[in-house]
This record gives sequence, C-alpha cells and structure tokens, in this order.
Amino acid sequence: MHPLFSEVLTHKDLSKAGELFTIEDKDIEHDLSEVVDRIYEIADQKGYEDSDNDQSVVEICITRVTTAIRETQSIEEHARALVKLLEMCHRHTLTTSPRDEDPPHAKIASDIMSCLFLHYNKSAVMKLAIPAVVHYLDCDNKELACNVSSYLSLAAIDNADLLAKHMPLLVTSVLTGNYLLSKVLPQIFTQNPDPVIRHIDCLVGTLDKCEVIEQVSLIQLFSLVAKHQPEVLDKHYNKLCEFLSSGLTASTVITIFVDMAKQNPSAFVDRLDDLKKFMDNQPPLTYSVIQIIGAVGTLNETEADRSLKYFSSMLASSEDSAIPMILQDMRAIGLTHPELLTPYMEEVNKLSENASSAVRILVQSMKDDQQKYLTEKEMISVSSQTVTVITVGNPPNATHPSGTVSVKTTVVSPNTADSDLSLPKSVRTSERESERTSSPASTLVSERLSINSNLTTAYLNQNEPVHDGVQHFCEKHFTTIQNYVEKISARIPLPSKCSVVNGKHRRYVKLHFQCASQLDHCLYGKSQFSLDTFHPKIWLHLMFLSIQAQSSSALSQRDNNVTCLKVCWDALKGEKSDGTFLTLVTSAFPSVKDQETLTQELHEARYFDIFEFNALIKQWSCFMCNHPEKVNGLLQDGLPLIAGQLKEKKGKWKFLKRWKTRYFTLSGGQFTYSKSDLRKETLPVSKIQSVKAVRKGIRDIPKAFEIFTEDQTYVFKAKGHQNVEQWVQCLHIAVAHSQNAQTTDTDKKAPDRPRSMVVERPRSLITDTKL
Repeated sequence: MHPLFSEVLTHKDLSKAGELFTIEDKDIEHDLSEVVDRIYEIADQKGYEDSDNDQSVVEICITRVTTAIRETQSIEEHARALVKLLEMCHRHTLTTSPRDEDPPHAKIASDIMSCLFLHYNKSAVMKLAIPAVVHYLDCDNKELACNVSSYLSLAAIDNADLLAKHMPLLVTSVLTGNYLLSKVLPQIFTQNPDPVIRHIDCLVGTLDKCEVIEQVSLIQLFSLVAKHQPEVLDKHYNKLCEFLSSGLTASTVITIFVDMAKQNPSAFVDRLDDLKKFMDNQPPLTYSVIQIIGAVGTLNETEADRSLKYFSSMLASSEDSAIPMILQDMRAIGLTHPELLTPYMEEVNKLSENASSAVRILVQSMKDDQQKYLTEKEMISVSSQTVTVITVGNPPNATHPSGTVSVKTTVVSPNTADSDLSLPKSVRTSERESERTSSPASTLVSERLSINSNLTTAYLNQNEPVHDGVQHFCEKHFTTIQNYVEKISARIPLPSKCSVVNGKHRRYVKLHFQCASQLDHCLYGKSQFSLDTFHPKIWLHLMFLSIQAQSSSALSQRDNNVTCLKVCWDALKGEKSDGTFLTLVTSAFPSVKDQETLTQELHEARYFDIFEFNALIKQWSCFMCNHPEKVNGLLQDGLPLIAGQLKEKKGKWKFLKRWKTRYFTLSGGQFTYSKSDLRKETLPVSKIQSVKAVRKGIRDIPKAFEIFTEDQTYVFKAKGHQNVEQWVQCLHIAVAHSQNAQTTDTDKKAPDRPRSMVVERPRSLITDTKL
C-alpha cells in the first residue's frame, strides 16, 4: 500500500487526508483493493458512527479510491472489494436521522453504488454488484432505496438476465410501496414473467397509488403481459379504460386491448361501440381500434358482416394513411368468410386508382383471394360429378391400336381441388407435366400454365433492380441490422441530422439531437441539442444503420437518404474520414468500445443531464416531456422561478474548502445571490454552459449539483434530494430558454450563404418521428 494511504488509514490522520489527491493515479492503482479492505475494518468498528474524524477520513479515502478507479478504468480489478464493503454497510444502521441526515454507512453505500453502476455495461461487475444491491430495496432509508431503484433501472439495459433472477424480490418491493422500481419490471419481464403474472391483480391495484410516470411503467408492463398471457387482464378491462384519457398511456392501453381481443374476441363484442367513440377522439390510434374490430369479425358470420360494413363505411372518409390498415383487416376477415367480402370488392377495386403502392398491393391481394375462392367454389360444385375424357384417334405414344377409343374417368373431390389450387402455378404445372397422359386437353392446360408462369417470371425479371454493394449487404444482414439498432437505441440516442461545417482550419461534423416528444413545455421544442463530434465515422455509420432499420426493404446506393450520407462522408475526405463510403457502411457494426466512446462524448457534452430514454415510446426525450406532471411546480408565467438557501463552493479543490450558505434566486434569465455584506451578485443564465446533478454521475458529494461556465465551476448543496432536483430542473429550463433565444437571434443575423452541409434522417413511413 502507498505510504501516505497507510499513514492516513492507520493513524486516521485527517490533516494529511487531503494530500491523497496529490498522488498519481497510476501509483496507487494496484493498492485500491487493499485500501478498501482497510476502510472496511475502520467502518465496521462499533465506535465508527460516533467518530466524526473517522467518518471524514473514510469519506475522503473513498472519494480518492473511486476517482482513481474511474481514471485508471480498473473497476473489474477492484469490484469484489467494493461489493464486500457494500455488503458490510447493509448490516449497519441506514435509517435517516430526525434531522434528515444520512447515517455514515448510508453515505458509504451510496458512493460505492455510484462507482459500481457507472460501469453498468460491464457484465463482470454487475454479476457481483446486483446481488448485493437488491438487498437495499427493503432498507429504512427512503432516499437510498430510491437511488437503488434508479441504479437497477440503468443496469437492466444490459443485464436483464441478471436482474430477472431477483424478480420476486423486485415485485414484492413494488407492492410494498417502492413504486419507482416499477420502471425496472418492463425491462426484465420477458426473462422471468411468472412472478409478475402471479401478482398481476395486486400490481393493477397499485395504479391509483402511483405517480404518473410510474403508472406509465406499470401499464407498459401490462402490455408485455398481454402479449404473453392476455387472459389474466380480462377482469381489469374497466380499470385499464380509465387510462385511455391520458395521452401518455392511451396508446399502450389500446395495444393491450388489441392483444386481449386477438386472444378472446368475444369479450369485446359489447365493447366495440365505446372503442369506436374513443377512436373518433383519438385519430392516431385508429389502427389499433381497427385491429380489435377485425379480431371480433373473425368470430362468426354475423360479426364478420358487421365489421365489413363498418370498414366499408370508413373507406370513403378515412385518411390515406388509414386505408391500408382497413384493407388489411378486411382481407383477414375475407380469408375466413370470403363469401361476405364479395359484395364489397367493387368498392375496393376503385381504391387502386391514384392510390399508394401499399394500397394497390393490398387490393391486388384481395382480388387474388377472391379469384381463388371463386375457382375453388366452381371446382367444389362439380365434386360429386364424374368427368369423362374421351380421346379419339391415335395420338402419339398411344397404348391402344388405331380405331379404338380410350375412356378415362376422373372423380374430382373437394379435398383434391383445395390441395391443388393452394399450390403455386409453377408447382402444379411441374406435377401435371410429370404425370400427364398424351391427352391433347391435358397438354393444352399444361402449356397454358407454363406460358402464364413464364410471363410472370419475365415480368418480375424486367422490374428487378440491379443490386449494388450496399443493397447486397443490407439484404444479407436485414434482420441483424434491425436487432442491432433496436438494442443500442436505448443506450445511445441517434441524431436527427448532421452538418458538415467548414471551419477555419478544417471541416468537422456537428450533430443535432431532437426531443422526440415535443410537448408544450419541451426544452428543445424550438431548437436542437448540438455537439461537435470527434468521432464522425462511428456516428455516420450508426445513422446509416438506423435508416436501414426503419426501412421495410434493403437500401441501395441510389436511395436518397444513403446518397445524402455519402455526400456528407465524401465532404470529410482529407479531414477525419478514411476509405470509401461503401467500406464504411459494409464494415462491422460499431463495437461495444465504439459505443462507449460515443456515450462518453455525450456525457462530456452533458446530453444525459437533459435527456433520458422514454421506454414507452422507445425514444429519447427531455425531462420536461418525460415528466409533464412537474411543469406546474417549476414554472410561473411560463418562466422558471425558484429561491432558497444553498451551500456553495467554487474553484478547484472544492472538497478542501468550506461551504458558504447564501440565499439564491433564479428568476427569468438571472441567477442572483446575497452576500454577507448585503450586496447582491448576479450570474447571467446566458453564461451557464451546463448544469449537472452530482447524484446522476459520480457521487463525490451527496445532495449536490454543479454549474459550469466558461471559466468557473460551482458546486451547490441543497437541503434534500427533492430540493436539488427542483433547482437542477429549473436551471435546465432557464438555460434552454436562453439558448433558444440566442439561436433565434443567430438565425436572424445569419448570412444567406450557408456554411454547412446538412444531412437529415428521414421520417418514418409509419410514425411521424425523426430518425
């Protein structure tokens, strides 16, 4: 062990503890586990809770240890020692004092958890940490249990299988009042669904006790239950209907009803009228209600006829985007009851005029289905009759002498007709050619089928596009790309557009990120979060993969979006790009190390202080859109307003400085505070570059947040966790308003000739969200 560490821990010398930060990280990298073991011995002694000196020494040593682990990236080497210390803390008192102060072991546990879960994407670390951390869910310290819930939600992104082993404990914790933990359950449900299904009635009963965001998580959990075992939700239909009025939960609830209707359509026969009224008030959810009506239509002829009549009435009045959905469900009913669809085919045929390709394809499919039905019906009508084929004369290869008559009798049964007609024409032709006799009639049928098959093949070949390298790659890895993008989108936000900017000395790429929700009080409703990236190659590769993941078919180099990305890549040649665009997009997907690089870049740009992943819509949104219930408490007349006492430090080596208690006020664009001599100092919000809650990153100081300007860093300590959150959120809103105003002024003064080349991601064909 390093001599200074040994002296500080052996003699518990607080006067020399500050000197630990003068040691180089590399000089103590391999001593950290031993240091943690010594901290364990000190903190496990009986008198530790009453010794302020021992607590201060331990707190400084832990701060130095976690900092060194972070800087040397040696968490795997020291994780076991940290987890051992964490387990020891759980055996001591964790209950908050009457003065709202955390006991010393709770502070240690909080710092250790923060260090461990900073590396939530390292499975080796999580295998050790998760079993120890879940036991803190039942501790008496509400804030600590809340932090554990947040950490587990983060860990579930990459370690769902590890958390799923503790599903019974997690469900029990939610039922006993830890509703924040409900955010974790949807992430791990598929790995261990049984505990949730066993307690589904109790979980539904907790909806009225939860906050809005927790209700959203629980309803998302129920949507997964509906896909797995929908019948367990039948008796909770009325309770779920209460959440149709909320824009945050309506789409998920109606999706639950779709899965329930597919499993048990009879239960929705009497509910259709209410759902149709709901559809009139919520046009974006039309397709889901159509699916329910279609599912009910498969019950019997009566319901099928009712559904078809309703769909037919919708065709004339619905928007173009809804027509394919309606036709799809009409076709599904027609496959079950084809005779009922026949009267509506004339109206359906008219839709193919001036319609989209999707509508034309569906109309043609329905026409083919009807033709097949009519052909089968005609064949069945003669199933009880005998068809006699008489060949007169002496055809080639005849087995009878000239002048004789060959009589062949064939009985056509319904089963034979169905089986034969269900085969593709080319297959039926091949079979008949191999079995046919020398009958001219048989030869004629075979030739006609062969001609039709050849014509179809020729037509397809004529329209078949010429493949290129990009298209061949996308076709080969189509599903793999979709799965990859779906997996990483929860960890890494994808830019809405990128710009190649002509700087003074070089070209560089600027990335722009949007808030996916764009609600009324969105922090980035009129602007975008931007950053200059040092890793354009990885970002452009991800943007290409994301475009392909949203496409229903393999992209080619002729695609407009691909062409734009190629232009962007080519514009960087001689700067940071290497190789051709084809080499880039067909190379191996960005590795875990590449993903960590991008995540670190976003961390440094403070992206994650403002945005978080919304699991409900599977998009990244600002915290105001993710938590709309907090708007009224943060804004007054549309502007952030908050005031109160804060403890403040600034400059370097803040941990060695004393806290200064001052009265701060945030109002509009000014952040002011009163000094001891009654003078007021002002920090314009426009000078604030970013705000960071310390608890979201590395917890060096509990209950604190930081403000960063161009030349200064401030640390503030509030009375409690909730108060910190309010300050941070109000400051974020104020900074966003200031940046929006600056963006507007810049746009007005901008020259006509653009200095950058912009590449935007395309809008999805199904949802109105940017890539």
